Amino acid sequence: MSKLKLQDFVKYGKLFSCYGKLLSEDRQKIMTDYFEYNMTLVEIATERGISRQAVLDCIDKSCQKLEYYENILQFVNLKDKLVKELENLKSESDLIVKQKVDKLLEKL
Repeated sequence: MSKLKLQDFVKYGKLFSCYGKLLSEDRQKIMTDYFEYNMTLVEIATERGISRQAVLDCIDKSCQKLEYYENILQFVNLKDKLVKELENLKSESDLIVKQKVDKLLEKL
């Protein structure tokens, strides 16, 4: 995975926000730099004193781990479905229900 496409970047960013704490501390830091701070591979490698390839390998393996967790646990998939259902309910409901749905969506 030399470069992530935008939809993959969003996908792995969501998986990381859900399952990131399950990764090692070092992998969490690299993934945070990459996904949350939008640092390049070279910037991360320079900051950590490792090769660009080591950063890329870490990101690749971490993304595989995140997919593994999602395949088993399905939390992100479930959250996405709930958000869609709540958005649909909100569009069909009266003002009080819309406000309650908004509060639930904020919590997700």
